[in-house]
Amino acid sequence: MILLTAIIICSVIYAVSIGANDAANSFADWIGAKIGKPVYGMFLCGGFALLGAFLEGGKVSKTIGSGIIDSSHLTMTVAMIGIAGAILWMIVATYFGMPISTTHSVVGGVAGLGLAMGVSLKWIVLKKIVICWIFTPTAAFIIAFSAYSLLIKFLAELKIHSEFEKISKALLTLTSCWVAYTWGANDVGNSVALVIGSKALPAKTACVIGGAGIFIGAVLFGWKVSQTVGFSITRITPVMGICADISTALVIHFFTRLSIPVSTTHALVGAVFGVGFSQGRKFVNFKIGRDIATAWIVTPVVSGAISFCLYYAVKQWGRF
Repeated sequence: MILLTAIIICSVIYAVSIGANDAANSFADWIGAKIGKPVYGMFLCGGFALLGAFLEGGKVSKTIGSGIIDSSHLTMTVAMIGIAGAILWMIVATYFGMPISTTHSVVGGVAGLGLAMGVSLKWIVLKKIVICWIFTPTAAFIIAFSAYSLLIKFLAELKIHSEFEKISKALLTLTSCWVAYTWGANDVGNSVALVIGSKALPAKTACVIGGAGIFIGAVLFGWKVSQTVGFSITRITPVMGICADISTALVIHFFTRLSIPVSTTHALVGAVFGVGFSQGRKFVNFKIGRDIATAWIVTPVVSGAISFCLYYAVKQWGRF
């Protein structure tokens, strides 16, 4: 009972950290476009993420919970160690306002556990995940770049740009909510997949708990990273935000339907770069882009190393 309580607490803490760090995925452009107060955006963000977690959260959880290492090796103790390793890195990243990938964090943590236990990793699945990590920001960049360029040309030819601007704020709110929904559906698995894989809780119950944690993290702490993405990469207008949101949601929802864990952060940052780059290189902050990319690369390595070390530390204390 104590171990079950501990793993649920760890899962909720990780879900809160996901909400804090990844709220930028859906409402950073909404905040950057100054549609409303950040606190209102975070409530909408958290609410739709919870809905996505409840309705579709189980699809990706299975891949993370049993696709990297066999679920027969996932005891509740092992699952708790994996979550704890991901949490430690997430806390550091969130403190410094860096929009890293929680997907990278949990995948690295699970792989680190597998190496520490000496069990076989499912390299084919890992290869597929890594390929998708590369494809996600690239696809979002291309879609956002193309969509914004075509939309601006279309509005200019019809001379309805001013009319479109009047409804763009409402459209941006809707598209941001869509991104939040797909984020909750895909990323809740990052916090509860190991819980489900270890059979500590039923999948639906775990997804609801994880979604609630994401909601809390977004509402209480999500504004910091949202401002980094919304203001630091490029200047966001409502029209740009709509194109970035649509490209992000399309990419993430596509992979969610395929039960593949991808980074919503990757998609959003790639999309924001896409709409910014469509106006010219000078409109994009490449320095912060390099910093974010570095964090993405470092994340699975650091998270995996932490889980690896935590496993051996717990093993020395006689917990196995």
